[in-house]
Amino acid sequence: MEGGDLDPKVLSELKELATEVDVDFVRKAVRAIGRCAIKVETSTERCVSTLLELIQTKVNYVVQEAIVVIKDIFRKYPNRYESIISTLCENLDTLDEPEAR
Repeated sequence: MEGGDLDPKVLSELKELATEVDVDFVRKAVRAIGRCAIKVETSTERCVSTLLELIQTKVNYVVQEAIVVIKDIFRKYPNRYESIISTLCENLDTLDEPEAR
């Protein structure tokens, strides 16, 4: 996977898994999307878009995990995704996980 490109089907499957009801499973799926964004630079844009779509679900634990993951993406790619900060701020009211704040 590293150095190559991420198959869109893999990202689609991870997104689907991130909407399941098992909270731990969802967190792992969201983290996997984040790892793909960090390790497969050619897929970062698609991964970030997917994370933003998941944030729009307004499901508390999905939003929290996505924001934690995006924090790592910001570290890896500083100054690249500032445009999504407003979307993150709009969803701060759904956060109760200290690491996500």
